[in-house]
Amino acid sequence: MADKTDALLTDYYSGVIDTKILLRRAELQWRPHDDNAGIKSLNKHTRPLEDMLARYEADSILHELTKQRDAIKRLETTFSEETKQIVQMHYDRRERLSWVVISLRMNLSERTCRTYQKTFKDSVAQTFNELDIAV
Repeated sequence: MADKTDALLTDYYSGVIDTKILLRRAELQWRPHDDNAGIKSLNKHTRPLEDMLARYEADSILHELTKQRDAIKRLETTFSEETKQIVQMHYDRRERLSWVVISLRMNLSERTCRTYQKTFKDSVAQTFNELDIAV
């Protein structure tokens, strides 16, 4: 049975989180048309880059997505290359590999591959709880 951590890891390894971050940044860059287009204000400042960066920093959705992605990346570095490959093959839904195929590619038993994946998943869930990151 899949839970929220599984869904998050699937989104991360399938590239969905990166796509959501790019889409959110694109949404924040778009500004609605100004109703007073013909009227010039003397006190209006024009700092588009600073305004855009301020919108990025103030946006809670973008901030949460970035925290999720960065936390998984940091946690990934603490595991062996073998574990990273198993987790990536399991959660990347672009390939949809079964445990049999993963075990054959890694030259390990299915049970060992599942154990590596479970250990990684539990570490992600624990880290997210400790850092108070929404799953």
